[in-house]
This record gives sequence, structure tokens and C-alpha cells, in this order.
Amino acid sequence: MSYDLTAVLTTIAAASASIVAILGGFIASKLIAISSERSAVLDHLKQINKELEFHVSERDKIQAENDEDDALDFIRDAIDDLYADNSLENVYLNVDHPGISMESLKPYWDRAVTLKEQFREKVEKHDALNEDYIPESLLFTVKEDDFGYEVLLAMGKKLRKRSRTTERVRGQANNPLGFIVSDINDLEISTVTGGGYTYHKNCDSIQEHNSAIALLELQKKQCDEQILALKRPRGMKLGLLIFALFTFCCIIAPLVASPFATESYNDFVIAKAIFLGLFGIGLISVFGYLIYLLQWHQDR
Repeated sequence: MSYDLTAVLTTIAAASASIVAILGGFIASKLIAISSERSAVLDHLKQINKELEFHVSERDKIQAENDEDDALDFIRDAIDDLYADNSLENVYLNVDHPGISMESLKPYWDRAVTLKEQFREKVEKHDALNEDYIPESLLFTVKEDDFGYEVLLAMGKKLRKRSRTTERVRGQANNPLGFIVSDINDLEISTVTGGGYTYHKNCDSIQEHNSAIALLELQKKQCDEQILALKRPRGMKLGLLIFALFTFCCIIAPLVASPFATESYNDFVIAKAIFLGLFGIGLISVFGYLIYLLQWHQDR
């Protein structure tokens, strides 16, 4: 007597093909969604980087303006030390609240030292001075350098004060009454530095840019985490593995074995049990995978 298993095998293959079509469509739609989401995240990341670059550039530009103001304040207060060739390290340590870090101050101090050397050289050569006691030949070197001009102006004030003091001493020596009328030009009008409207407005702008940068950095970190997750989407490798094994065991293998007929009842039972077992295991794997994905979405 012949035992035919062909009908069972073709039925298993047909049913498995339907399930594979559903599973394959699900995996394909998931991969397409991941690809679209990845493109959207990458575009968002590019936009974040552009905004981040803008805010950092604007903040640094405004900070440079405030640093220049703070450096000018420091140099004006330390003009005697600058003229006396004292090192920045020693001068900085003697200031209680510098208002600017030494690292930020150093390039401005070095620039001031260079101008001081040029200023001293021109004065020693008795070059012509303008009304601010600045050598006229140096004015061309700071024509478009506001910081340089302010440094020269501070040194000019020091030179004028010293010259007026010398003149006063000479006048007092020649004055039989022993007193002398002060020159109105000796009165120095204090300049508001480091606390003006523009300075505080810059501080507010810097704070706004820092807040924007912090927010963008957080968004960038989130985008990086999303990109990392999208590069290795959870469950996709497992789904593809189940898809491949289910296709091979429940479609290809039954079709290869068809037609199947045997005169041995034991062989018939064993073959039937094997193919039905593979089909059952495949079904359990597919439903287990779908439940796994459902739980994952709930966790997210």
C-alpha cells in the first residue's frame, strides 16, 4: 500500500507562502519607514548644525567685542605697568577682579606691548604729536584699529599728564607766590567702560545665543541617538532571519520533497510529523515575533 504525502506538502507550502507574503510585506514596509525616518532625521540634523554654527559664530563675535572692551579696561587701569614693562602675569595677579581671563587678555596685551614700544620709540625721536599726545606717524598704523587707537590714546594721556606735571613743577619753581592755577586740560573725564548699554546688550545677546546653543546641542544629541537606533533597528535582523528560515523550511523544502509517496507507514508518519512540526514551529516563530514587536512599541 502506498502512502501519499504530496497533498499535505503542497498545502503547507501554499499556507506558508501566504504567511511569508504577509511577513515580507510587513518587513518591507518597516524598512521603507525606517529609510524615510532616517532621511528626515539626517535633514533635521543638517538644519541643526547650520543653526548651531550660526549661533556659535554670532556668540563668538559678540564675545570678542566684549573681550576687547574688557581688555581695554584692564590696559587703561594698568597703563603704568604696561609702560614700565611689567609682565602680564605679575600685573594680572595684582588685580582683584580682572573681568577677563588671562587667556583672552593675552593677545590684546601683546598688541598693546607692541604699540607701547612703537609709541616710546616715536616719542624718544621727538616725532610730532597731535592734540591727544599721540605721535602722528602712528595714527596711520591704527587707522582701522579701534583697539590700537584706544591704547595709544591711553598712553597719550599718560604722556600728557607727565608733561603737565613737569610743567607745573617748573612753573611752581618760578612762581614767587608758591601756587599755580590748575589747567582745565588736566581734568580727566572718566569713561564708562565695561558697563555701558552696548556692553550689557551684548551680554544679554550672548546669554540668548548660549541658551539657543544648549537647546540645539540637546536636539543634536537626540538626533544622533535616533540615527544610531535607525542604523541598527531593533527586531529587523530577527525578522529577516525568521523570514528566511520559514521560507526555506515551509515552502522550499515541501516543494522539493513533492511528490512524496512511500510504502512504509513509519516513513510516512515521520515525514508528515517533520513537515508539520516545521510548519508549526514557523507559525509560532512568526506570531512570537509579531508579539515581540508589539511589546517593543509599547515600551517606546
